[in-house]
Amino acid sequence: MFGVLIQANSVYCGIPLTEIQLPKQCAFLGILRDDRVLSVTDNYPVFAGDYILAIATNPMMIPALKVTLKKIHSVYYSINSCLLETRTIGQQSVNSDDSDIPNNLNSTYY
Repeated sequence: MFGVLIQANSVYCGIPLTEIQLPKQCAFLGILRDDRVLSVTDNYPVFAGDYILAIATNPMMIPALKVTLKKIHSVYYSINSCLLETRTIGQQSVNSDDSDIPNNLNSTYY
């Protein structure tokens, strides 16, 4: 049995625990959140800062289980914040995510 800390950029943030696909011979035990263990049968969504508690019934499956539970998005993001930088070019402020858009289209998004 072990716990995996869920990072803010985890692919599992916001997903109910039972929707996560585990390797064979592995099972969830629950979520550790704020010093409380939440049962897997209650199917709580996973949040950043949670520990997912899981078990591998075959010791050879432990590495696969850890890799599965530590999956993250390739770009850091959070639902509550954006870490993409804003930079100033001349008198114009440009977000790093719209730098490939021509200047006349940068100002307004619908």
